[in-house]
Amino acid sequence: MLHRVNLIYDDIVRVEPEVIDYLTKHSDSFSVIIEIKKPYSQMPPSFKYDIQLCPYVTEYIFYKKDWPVDFLGQLKHHIMAICRCCKGVRKELLQMPNIFLPIENDLPEDICFFRNGKLCFATISHEKMAFMPNPTNEDIRFLENHKIGFYKEIM
Repeated sequence: MLHRVNLIYDDIVRVEPEVIDYLTKHSDSFSVIIEIKKPYSQMPPSFKYDIQLCPYVTEYIFYKKDWPVDFLGQLKHHIMAICRCCKGVRKELLQMPNIFLPIENDLPEDICFFRNGKLCFATISHEKMAFMPNPTNEDIRFLENHKIGFYKEIM
C-alpha cells in the first residue's frame, strides 16, 4: 500500500537550510520551474539565478508533457530544469533566499527532489504545499527531529 506524507509548509520554510541540506545529501537530483528570458531560443536558457544553477543542470525540459512530475502547472516561458545534487549545488541553494518562498523571493519555483529517478519530495509553491511520497524511516526521523509537522495519506 502506498502512502504519502503531507508536510506543514510553514515548518519547512522555518527550517529551510536543514531541509535543503538533508535533501541534497539524500537525493540524486532536483527539479525547479524557471522563467526563461529573451532570447527564448538561447541555449542554455537565461533565467534568474542561472549563474548559480547552470553548472549543475543536466537537462532543460521545455514541454510539460515531458516533465517527470505531472501535478505542476506551466506558464508561458516557464520550463523545468533538472539539476544534479552535490556539495556545490547545496552551497548555491543555501546562499539563495529561502527556496520554499519563491514568489516572495523571486526564485525558481516548485522544487522537487528525486532518488533513483523517483520523486521523493515535492513542493507546489503557489499553494504552499509539500509532500513526500513513500518516505523512508530516515526521512520520518528527519521530519520528527526538526519538528516538521506532517500527516500520512493512504493512496
